[in-house]
Amino acid sequence: MEHVIGYDLARGLHIIAVIAWISGLLMLPRFYAYIISSQPGGELEQTMLKAARNLRMIILTPSIILAWAFGIFLFSTYMVSDWRQPFGQVVASVPHWFWGKLILVLGLSGYHGFLSAEGRKLASGQRRHSERYWRLMSEIPFLVAIAVVLLATLEP
Repeated sequence: MEHVIGYDLARGLHIIAVIAWISGLLMLPRFYAYIISSQPGGELEQTMLKAARNLRMIILTPSIILAWAFGIFLFSTYMVSDWRQPFGQVVASVPHWFWGKLILVLGLSGYHGFLSAEGRKLASGQRRHSERYWRLMSEIPFLVAIAVVLLATLEP
């Protein structure tokens, strides 16, 4: 069966989308830390709220959609050899490392949703977490990305 785009192009586009997504997830909590450290209603707070919203709308939302779309395409087109098999056989044919990667990516997607919700709360004036909290939270995507990349490249 011939595919719409080749494996290498799909994989490259998936990687580009993931890089943009992880970069945004690394930056957004730092923006939140700056918001927390700023004067409520001040110029810095307004600037950082706008920057955080733009980051969510221009970088994070499109990149998560593209990362998932290309990831699903790669999985369904190249990782599963034959979709005509019974579902149990299809699932059994998927390498074990992939399930670990999927769980981590689902976690990152949930983290993305959490950050989006927190950004809306910050924009409404709620400051529920400290600057230190947001600085620590900015490390999570990097740690998860390390595990995902090693699972995908080493295929243990």
